[in-house]
Amino acid sequence: MSNPPILLCLVDGMRPDALLQANAPTMQAMLRAGAYSLRARSVTPSITLPCITSIFLGVPPQTHETCWNLFNSQNWNAPGLFDALHETGRKTASFYNWEQLRDVSRPGSLDISICLNNAESFDLPLGEGDSILTRLAVSMLASHPVDFAFVYLGCTDTAGHRHGWMSPEYLSTLENADGCIANLKRALPESRMIVVADHGGHETNHGSAEDADMLVPFIAAGSGINPGEIAGPVSLLDIAPSVAALLGLEAPSAWAGRNLFAQ
Repeated sequence: MSNPPILLCLVDGMRPDALLQANAPTMQAMLRAGAYSLRARSVTPSITLPCITSIFLGVPPQTHETCWNLFNSQNWNAPGLFDALHETGRKTASFYNWEQLRDVSRPGSLDISICLNNAESFDLPLGEGDSILTRLAVSMLASHPVDFAFVYLGCTDTAGHRHGWMSPEYLSTLENADGCIANLKRALPESRMIVVADHGGHETNHGSAEDADMLVPFIAAGSGINPGEIAGPVSLLDIAPSVAALLGLEAPSAWAGRNLFAQ
């Protein structure tokens, strides 16, 4: 691998104000040392599968047509991020604990794919599903290095739905996710890391166009990433072209976003 690998960590349902309020030293340190926006915007509808499909396909739900938590983007033919990386020989991995995310890459585009469908499990303490998945990701990536890995931590969203956004339970689960990210950083210190959320939330729900649901944090740190607040608007649609650029790949023309790390 000619470039340091990239880890894209997504904390489902993490609001920017929650990141600042919680005891989250790893993400807060990245915020101080890396490139960031605390006003990055999700897509509409601000629902998990449409949002994450948009991250990886590089276009909004109205274009790729997955507008609910049921994948419906079979007719979208442009390559997504995983697919474009795979086509150019990069090694890719995905670790996730919400099984609906299985379709954000096309068959054959992942060198490693591990799903533990436990983000919403009532059999585990809140956050434990993220911890279990992270331990697997750390072990696998240590022995099977890749160019790009996606690690999805779904339990913060579960806490929001059960107890309310900004509740003590929600903030505690976010803090656990911060610990998971710390473990990934310690295990893979040379990696460039991007941390983002898919959407925020209010009361016990999300999906609206209100700022509580639409604003998300975006943080990136590592070689090739200049620190400081990112100028201009930041969108989930910018993630795919930004990752591609860091790995020396030209973004497909169909993608709608911009490279956030352009000089």
